[in-house]
Amino acid sequence: MATYTIDTYEVRIRSSRPTTELNPLKAVAGIYLYEGGQYRGYAYFFHDGTPLAPAIVDDANGQIYVHYNLSQFAAILQLLREEEPVYLYGFDPTYAGLQTGGEPTGEEEGLDG
Repeated sequence: MATYTIDTYEVRIRSSRPTTELNPLKAVAGIYLYEGGQYRGYAYFFHDGTPLAPAIVDDANGQIYVHYNLSQFAAILQLLREEEPVYLYGFDPTYAGLQTGGEPTGEEEGLDG
């Protein structure tokens, strides 16, 4: 099991890949995740309807690779922009992803901008 606190990220949206191609080997967007400047993995996004590969939990290199539908891209990008802390976790290939720390209810984040 691994959990990393994500403090920086990079977004890549590929212009040469159509969003209609249901190919689990060709992501149309990716978010690269870092902890203290160290690469910890990525979140790749595939056109909705594409069969998603299981997550890859690479404990030896301290990296986790997760796969999402393209319709989840905006929500995950918003989570990275607005929440703190954000964790990348991987227990096994079927139980991995991104999560936030405890958040107080009623903060109304994002309503002003």
